[in-house]
Amino acid sequence: MLNQRCNMDFKEQLFNLFNHQIVGGSVVLIKNGMFFQYNYGCRSLINNRPVEDDTIFRIASISKVIIGMTVMKLTEDGLLDLDEDIGNYLGFRVRNPKYPDVPITTRMLLMHTSSITNGLDNESVEIGYNGVNGKKFFVALEDLLLNTQSGYYTEKTYSPFCPGEKYIYSNFGFGIIACIIEKVTNTLFTDFVEQKILKPLKLDASFKADRIRKQDKISDTFLGFTTNRTANSFIEATYPDFPLGNNFRGPAGGLFISMPDLSKIMVALFNDGKYRDVQLLKKETVDYYLSMNFLPSRTYPDKGVLLQGHTGNAYGVTSLMYFCKAKKTGICFIANGGNYRPMPSGMNQIQEGIIDLLLQAL
Repeated sequence: MLNQRCNMDFKEQLFNLFNHQIVGGSVVLIKNGMFFQYNYGCRSLINNRPVEDDTIFRIASISKVIIGMTVMKLTEDGLLDLDEDIGNYLGFRVRNPKYPDVPITTRMLLMHTSSITNGLDNESVEIGYNGVNGKKFFVALEDLLLNTQSGYYTEKTYSPFCPGEKYIYSNFGFGIIACIIEKVTNTLFTDFVEQKILKPLKLDASFKADRIRKQDKISDTFLGFTTNRTANSFIEATYPDFPLGNNFRGPAGGLFISMPDLSKIMVALFNDGKYRDVQLLKKETVDYYLSMNFLPSRTYPDKGVLLQGHTGNAYGVTSLMYFCKAKKTGICFIANGGNYRPMPSGMNQIQEGIIDLLLQAL
């Protein structure tokens, strides 16, 4: 634990940050092996069930960090080349029609420079999170990336920019990475991530809510202070397993995990791929992953500090995981709903407040 004075100071600051701003939330701070957790509010307004240490949340886009680590595991094992044409893995040619001679690579997908967008159609349905209209029926990935006769393809799937040229955030791109993982491993994405990342750390976590052991601990989500999605709705809406290479729905933001368990993944990243006696990735693999700007970063030259991590926002949830590798210090945070005020940085005022607390801890 952090020392008592620091502990009390953090609790006071977090209470002031959260009070009347969020429904429920959880924060874990790790500093040189010391652990601090603070929980606030309710995971459900039905019977006012509180947020507890082991409350499980859908963490939104922080899920992409786990996808990235899974990709790096495949590169480490020699099964995937970041600069190979993704069509060679998927089994069909993938090209931005405006640039038919430029291959799209996994590296581009990781860096959001592939020119593949979120695939917004005329009804503004985002493929990356919800699949096609959020339905459970099968749609082939090929029918979304190629202009077949299916009717699912839209010209908005590709941006006007050449692959590798411009950063355009794409949830769909990370869904495609999940499909590549399936093709390379001949294993369902959800199963492979559990085998290589989640189960070695003994985490109660999954991209499928119906696989969570403590399902009664899954948090509802809220828009403002009104229930948006219940835990049961997440469990009931779990996608079935489609044919390998077509499970693009959900991975971009769909991991369910508690903050203490997420902090174990964070520790592995700033501790050379290792959490306690479990070596998830080799040191050189993690060094490469962090050096290639696959993770968003924030620099503070006056403090000599580089922070790396990811944020998330979906279904009313706002989340953040950032760490300083040099100081082996990091923070994991999630709120399940509330009033979030956008800030010029692109984060909201709650996320910025959490970053300030991390900087104080360094």
